[in-house]
Amino acid sequence: MAHYAKYNKAACGHLFKHFERAKDENGEYIKFSNLNIDKSRTHLNYNLAPMHMNGQGGFVRERCSEVKMQKRADVNVMCSWVVTAPKEIQADEYETFFRETYKFLSERHGRENVVSAYVHMDEITPHIHFAFVPVTLDRKKNILKVSAKEAVSLNDLKTFHNDLSEYIERAFGRDVGVLNEATREGNKSVKELKQGTAIKELAEIKQEAEEMAKLKESHEKNLQEEKAQVQTLKNEKVALRKEITDLENIFKGKQLSREDLERIQPIENIFGSIKNVTVKDIQNLKKMAMTNLKDKMDLDNAQKEIKRLSEDNTRLKGQMPSLTEKLEQGQREVRLRDLEKQNQRLRWEISSLNKTIQNFNEAVADLPEVEREYVENIVYPPPVYEKEREQEDELEM
Repeated sequence: MAHYAKYNKAACGHLFKHFERAKDENGEYIKFSNLNIDKSRTHLNYNLAPMHMNGQGGFVRERCSEVKMQKRADVNVMCSWVVTAPKEIQADEYETFFRETYKFLSERHGRENVVSAYVHMDEITPHIHFAFVPVTLDRKKNILKVSAKEAVSLNDLKTFHNDLSEYIERAFGRDVGVLNEATREGNKSVKELKQGTAIKELAEIKQEAEEMAKLKESHEKNLQEEKAQVQTLKNEKVALRKEITDLENIFKGKQLSREDLERIQPIENIFGSIKNVTVKDIQNLKKMAMTNLKDKMDLDNAQKEIKRLSEDNTRLKGQMPSLTEKLEQGQREVRLRDLEKQNQRLRWEISSLNKTIQNFNEAVADLPEVEREYVENIVYPPPVYEKEREQEDELEM
């Protein structure tokens, strides 16, 4: 619900513009990270902190000059709490919630250190950006100094949500849901947050990889089934051709031959009877006639069967391009899934490298000045114009 961050001078300018809803050279509102801004609601934004005569940057410079601060470009001169409105409160309670949150944070970090407290109503969830200069007491020297590490300690991060919840509950007279499963154990350190995010991303990648593997297995199974279906159709086609050939061979030799008919020579006697034709000849002739009739019927049926088989063969030929196209489409999808998986893996590795670099930079920033400068000179050798660049940074403040 609440997130804490600290910034050096170089990062402040961009944040000030985001808080104030300044626009870039293209007329677009300057964003913090990749959040979307609903321009129709920007007029609902407001600042709960007093306006400074020289602006936010001028106030930070002035406050830092009033206390002790190390002359280093990487010193964190500003810290920020981003507190999001809980889901349990109603829209007409937003103003009360943010005003009480501002009072709580002002008391916690000192009203004299408050840079700004902009409430943004034009993003996905209403929230407040409470920015302050991290001024704390140096107990050894009994003087005020700028130290983000001491101004917000690890213990402060762990107790923040509980303290805010008690304060808001007294103001509202009820629990408004400041504490939830994510905040009940207190704010985590930056390192713990990064580890948690990395573990979550790894779990998501693992789950996605498992889903991809299942999808790939399903595609491969479908491809095998389609291949089997194509092979079956090919086998049926071969069988149909053989059956057609066999039928043609069977019926090809079953017609009555000319010699069989000319062999019979009937002669009429005086009584009008047939001479030289035996009963056996007549029976054979009848038998042959019946056979011829049956063969003709069988031939007609065979021709019809051949026609049907030919139509089936044509239909199967028409189906084969479609099945072949499905097979190729399935293979393309499997390849595409494999490439997407490799792309996601590369993105994750790049993100991990960026986080490692950021952790290294933060670890170097916390080293004593002599050790830090030694490490920085090894990893980041300073260019000739380094001092000129520091002077420009101070002018931008």
